[in-house]
Amino acid sequence: MCCWARARRAGGRCLLRIEDLDTPRVVAGATERILEDLCALGLDFDGEVVVQSRDLAPYHQALAHLRASGALYACRCSRKDLARAASAPHEGEEGPPYPGTCRALGLPFDDPALPVAWRFRVPAGAVTVDDALQGRFTQDVQAEVGDFVVRRKDALIAYQLAVVVDDARQGVTEVVRGRDLLSSAPRQVQLFRALGAPPPRFAHVPLLVDDTGARLAKRSADAPALVRDLLASGLTGARVLGLMGHALGVCDQGARLDAAALALRLDEAPLRRAFVRWPCGAGAGD
Repeated sequence: MCCWARARRAGGRCLLRIEDLDTPRVVAGATERILEDLCALGLDFDGEVVVQSRDLAPYHQALAHLRASGALYACRCSRKDLARAASAPHEGEEGPPYPGTCRALGLPFDDPALPVAWRFRVPAGAVTVDDALQGRFTQDVQAEVGDFVVRRKDALIAYQLAVVVDDARQGVTEVVRGRDLLSSAPRQVQLFRALGAPPPRFAHVPLLVDDTGARLAKRSADAPALVRDLLASGLTGARVLGLMGHALGVCDQGARLDAAALALRLDEAPLRRAFVRWPCGAGAGD
């Protein structure tokens, strides 16, 4: 909703992408349910819906470019190897930084007898992202993350590379997503530069949490925020949007809004927070 609202307020285009490259975790029918839920809320999108798994060629072309430029190397490290090498005092929010074990080994990329991940050689120096909502965020990717994986040992394309390739080919000028992905932005800026593409602007919106402060996600056992669950409980799309607006502090409790009306109220002020608390017990009787 926040992405749609920012695009519509600015008179821009809002693009929808289904990121389904992690095939072992893809749930059958999930794409259709997502599209149905968005439609029920009155959200429309511009251009063709991009489904990543339908065309892998752009990702392999990007990998070939990075490999030819010397920006990648093969890594045989297992999770167990990395756990043994980890040093707790230096561990970041995504785990310990990769120690560069395989950086200088010159391992083959395509030896069937030696499954390897492909890692990006992180350039030295801090990267600063001026986020439209969360402010300035600076990270020394080499020190805090280390060389990161862009192609997994099972040959699947990693998230960090996939979204950069898609943002570049779709001409995305602003990426709007949850605040939990703010720390990914510096890595992606480095990949944009390595691929010769201009980085987009970023806007990271607040995370939805329950009364205990725990993040609500689709895999949360007690998540009341799933649109499908709320609609199935008897709420209309306008009432669900009213709940969102109330959680963000832009409308009264019990409000009913269409998507356009909520978009008009969602300027940057209510989205600058780190977290938004979802009203417990929201349902048909709310």
